[in-house]
Amino acid sequence: MATTSSPFYPKRFFDLQLRFAQKIAELSQQPLAEAVLYYTALYRILGLDWSLDPANPAWQEYLQQLQQEQADAERTYQFYLLRDQYMPKFTAQTHWGCFAYDYNVETRAIHLHFANQDTSGYGALSSHQRATRISELRAMFQHIQESRPEAALVRGTSWLYHREAYRRLFPALYGQSVQVASNPNLSARALWGQFLQHDWQVNEEMLSTFFQRIEQLNDAESCMHCFPYTVLQTESLIYPFYAFYGI
Repeated sequence: MATTSSPFYPKRFFDLQLRFAQKIAELSQQPLAEAVLYYTALYRILGLDWSLDPANPAWQEYLQQLQQEQADAERTYQFYLLRDQYMPKFTAQTHWGCFAYDYNVETRAIHLHFANQDTSGYGALSSHQRATRISELRAMFQHIQESRPEAALVRGTSWLYHREAYRRLFPALYGQSVQVASNPNLSARALWGQFLQHDWQVNEEMLSTFFQRIEQLNDAESCMHCFPYTVLQTESLIYPFYAFYGI
């Protein structure tokens, strides 16, 4: 099948984040620019680092595109398109298909990362592509065993652990350890990925639920209840992974 994925987020993806930030600004009596910085992933989406520095020149340039009375998704989208060359690309790092990892030397822990790089048209987590994803993970863990033989743990943090189609790619013990993350990062792109379909278009059903919950929100501290899926974190020893992938 032909590829259906897009290199760009759709404009609706920015609209849902800006509407969320606007509601937070109203409830918390904080400036809209501050809410957009800390309650959306726009800083990272625009190719900026984890500093979340409000004085960053590129961020300041973006803020000039915002209407202070109401967040403007169209202007945000156009600014995003202009920033494409500065955005970090998943494929620029060492990766195995849809997967990559970070390694923490002190904790000897592998932290998994997933990005939809599937171009089959079926969807990265579809049953059609399960063998491909398993093959990618097998190759990655083969690399880990060879280059990080001291690694002892595997960790993950994502809303995707709600989906059996994702959990089945890993050893059962790993999936069974899931728990709700106590302090999910609203500035991380991964949290907002739950609103995107495999073709990079917004899931309108989930978006409708999200908007309804935003309208019903009465205090900023309860804002995580607006999201259809919570962020889950999981951890297990690395050895079951080697056995699961036949390494």
